[in-house]
Amino acid sequence: MYDAQLSNLISTALARLQSEMAGAAPVMTQHVTRWMEHLAGSIPPEHYFKHPQAFPSLLLPWWLEKSLREMPDLDFQADLVYSTINGYYAIRLADNLMDGHATVEYQLLPALNFFQTEFQAAYQPYFAAGHPFWDFFRAAWFHSAEVTLQDALLTELDAVQFEQIAAQKTSAARIPLAAVCHHYGRTDRLEPWSRLVDLLGCWHQFLNDLFGWHRDYERRTTTYFLSEAERRRRPNEPVLSWVAREGFGWGMAQAQGWMSALQALAQELGSPELVSYLETREEMLQRQATEASAGLVALRKLASVGKEWTAI
Repeated sequence: MYDAQLSNLISTALARLQSEMAGAAPVMTQHVTRWMEHLAGSIPPEHYFKHPQAFPSLLLPWWLEKSLREMPDLDFQADLVYSTINGYYAIRLADNLMDGHATVEYQLLPALNFFQTEFQAAYQPYFAAGHPFWDFFRAAWFHSAEVTLQDALLTELDAVQFEQIAAQKTSAARIPLAAVCHHYGRTDRLEPWSRLVDLLGCWHQFLNDLFGWHRDYERRTTTYFLSEAERRRRPNEPVLSWVAREGFGWGMAQAQGWMSALQALAQELGSPELVSYLETREEMLQRQATEASAGLVALRKLASVGKEWTAI
């Protein structure tokens, strides 16, 4: 998915982030570095951003530019990658705080100053203060903050709220796409690529909710999938039983609907790499679904045995 050039830009951007923060705030750097490593888990941070199941925020501007010209401007892309990584950490820090499951994030709040400044500053060499890009930037960045707050306040979601709020938390990925479009004078491409971000946001967020439903249930996190469980399960039916009986199948059907729309749109965007990415992700999802379905079948059998013993 990530060719050698883009992979190198990601590694360089992370090193640049560490260097810039260390020069400006050495104490902050120590704590933020540990947090970044914690997010990445057992893999290096650059692999964290390239994980095949991660939202492809670094790939989208790369694919868009390659659809406009044969070879991306590596200096320009380096700044886009650096900006996007800083933007990701700013959003992730705020989102972890808003979902009520923060650990060290309260102590790291001052790091938002760094992340947000670097996120914005990377665009300043390319767009003067009055450039139309900045109107898009402000609208998209503020919208991202608004939906993060709205999502945290919801106690249930329907399909419309999911698409307009929860799935919009990745909407800031439109900003580097807008930068590419304005940089090359191709603002006509911004609307269809923004639609791609919206569809990817739905598909990506819903799969997180679908495969992470048990974790969310234990944490009492409001999601669209769990909201549907409450609406659809039988009286006194446990959520687990509903998931095993029909919920997982329903969820996979919803995900397939978004994937079909994504694949249709990808054909219009002139990016073979995007088409290939979606095909790969669909294949990965089918394997993941097969494994999950096998586990759910076993759970249904156990539940049936439990009912039989209860009836005796």
